[in-house]
Amino acid sequence: MTFIKALGAQWNKGKLSQQLERVLMLEPEIQSLFIGATTVTTVSNLIAAIGFQGAETQEQEKQLSHEFMLTILFDCFRLLMIKQIEHDNLSQAEHLIIQLTKMWATKELGDKPVNESSQTQYRALQQKILKLSEQLDELNRQRLLQKRNM
Repeated sequence: MTFIKALGAQWNKGKLSQQLERVLMLEPEIQSLFIGATTVTTVSNLIAAIGFQGAETQEQEKQLSHEFMLTILFDCFRLLMIKQIEHDNLSQAEHLIIQLTKMWATKELGDKPVNESSQTQYRALQQKILKLSEQLDELNRQRLLQKRNM
């Protein structure tokens, strides 16, 4: 029975990855990130693997909302930020997820929110991402200066 549940979870991750890829390719500024060696498929698979939460993602049959995208990107961003701080060793796909999250955090809420509190939560999450990314950028600048001084 565990095998069947694990197989179902992998299937759902695959569906989520396809949905993520479709949403990301709709954004022209995000498409510009995938000129290099890492594809949008690779990044979408990694986002799905890191940010997958079974019950929440199984219900996503239609187009993913801006709120959902920001939430899953924020979950990935937090984990990758911790990895960056502790190990200072991210892959190109992981760096792209951080860039994607920053870009998505600057986007306005596209869908009309059901209520005012969801719009407030969205804006609070945007501000949190932007503040954390500034701190991460500053840490990276300090590390770069330290390496140059050696």
